[in-house]
Amino acid sequence: MHRKLPVSVVVYNHLFPNPRPEDPSSFSAHLSKNLVGEVRIETATFYGSLDSIEARYPGLNYSHPPHRKRLGRFPHHARLFRAFDELRLTEAEIASLCRWEGTLWARERYERDEGIRVQDTTANEIGPWVDTRRHRVARGRNGDSINVKTDIEVAIEDCGSGGAARRRHQQQQQHHHLQQHQQQQQQTSADADMMDDDEDNHHSEDEADDTDARLQSIGIPLNQRLMAAAARREHQHQQPHPMDADWEKYLERAQERGEIGHQIQYSIPAATAGSLVPTNPHDRSMPPAPPSAPA
Repeated sequence: MHRKLPVSVVVYNHLFPNPRPEDPSSFSAHLSKNLVGEVRIETATFYGSLDSIEARYPGLNYSHPPHRKRLGRFPHHARLFRAFDELRLTEAEIASLCRWEGTLWARERYERDEGIRVQDTTANEIGPWVDTRRHRVARGRNGDSINVKTDIEVAIEDCGSGGAARRRHQQQQQHHHLQQHQQQQQQTSADADMMDDDEDNHHSEDEADDTDARLQSIGIPLNQRLMAAAARREHQHQQPHPMDADWEKYLERAQERGEIGHQIQYSIPAATAGSLVPTNPHDRSMPPAPPSAPA
């Protein structure tokens, strides 16, 4: 692209569209005031010292992305690179503009004047990239060394026969864990049953003790009372009692009227002589009680 104005003027007008009194008056002033100082700081930071030729002539290329990344950490260079992109400058235009200390132009001029080539040692510690996958495959075919498989190869084998073996192993582990869990549950249930049996036995023993105590407490007095009552009944049975006069009259009248008949197993004289007087008014074998005597 052919420009009517020099590249330095175009870049300066883009950087300072409305210059202030404290702003540089031209691109050269901006270079000496702001840009060169940032280049020196970057060179000292990157190389550490300026003893080597490479450190004095770092050959920074303002079109090379790694170099732009290094210099873009500084504010004036970041603003300069943004202007390059917005103006869409070509690599030739950038090279024609960037001719100051530390740039690629300064290194090329030194090499041309001195007749030597400055060695770039930046990537010396980084060896060439070699695709080791092919070497592993070749060694695996020859069988001379161990075949180190990648993650993709392992995943592919898992989908085949190796996957079936892995699944069987996982199933065995799950079955083993399930058996252990069941054994633990059975042991827990057995312990709980033993504890329940112990508690039941303890309760049974307590209840037996309570029953024995109650029997011991009420058994002897009860037997004594029953024996005394039986003795009294026997004594009363052996000693006859005279029949009540009202009962005797009532029975005689009932016998005369034929209301008693042969249902009773005794006679009035026998009852009067030696039998016990029935005392149970609800006995069905006896006639109803006589009416009470008038007052």
